[in-house]
Amino acid sequence: MILLDPDLIQAAAGGGTVGKRVLVFRETASTNELLLRMGESGEPEGTVVFAESQTAGRGRFKRPWHSAAGLGLWFSFLVREAMSPAVTDLTPMIAVAVSDGLREATGDTRWRIKPPNDIYGDSGKVAGILIEARSGPRPFAVVGIGLNVNHSLEDFPPELHGYASSLRVELNRALDREKVAGAVLGAVNRHLPELGSPQADFLKVYDRRTREWHASHPPLQSPEV
Repeated sequence: MILLDPDLIQAAAGGGTVGKRVLVFRETASTNELLLRMGESGEPEGTVVFAESQTAGRGRFKRPWHSAAGLGLWFSFLVREAMSPAVTDLTPMIAVAVSDGLREATGDTRWRIKPPNDIYGDSGKVAGILIEARSGPRPFAVVGIGLNVNHSLEDFPPELHGYASSLRVELNRALDREKVAGAVLGAVNRHLPELGSPQADFLKVYDRRTREWHASHPPLQSPEV
């Protein structure tokens, strides 16, 4: 298996704080856990850790995340300077950045946000986000993103059929993972300075894309009796 190329990811990202240092591992238990330990040891803001495979990847509520080797993007990055009382805005900002990055990388606008921070295509969930914060003299947050890129339906375990999707399933073509990763990191860097602003553009975009998700998933109506 050929590992992701850090230089290609950085070039695709176009510069900026997040992605100024990119590390790629063949396998780790969890990119979030690894970067949390690094953050506690003083790792600077902007470091991104990718793993081709995770043995203990997880999403919200500690749910396991299926991290197939060489098919998706499993990565985490560290945020320090943007930490503030407005850190609650980090969740919608990252969700918008991921959906923006997918729109840029794929040329397609179908990517919607299921609140609070899952990214959906037409056939199912393509990405999940896990944000974990640490307090202290130098507070920081680790943002973990799991993105299904080049999976076919057969690559998902049976229990995820009908729920999980991938960019390849949605678009019927394979994508360059480094370019997708760079597009997402570039979008994060564009929105990062907006954190804490009540007029942040990403808040309006988040509202619109969550409404688009709700419109495509109307609640089930109870039959009249």
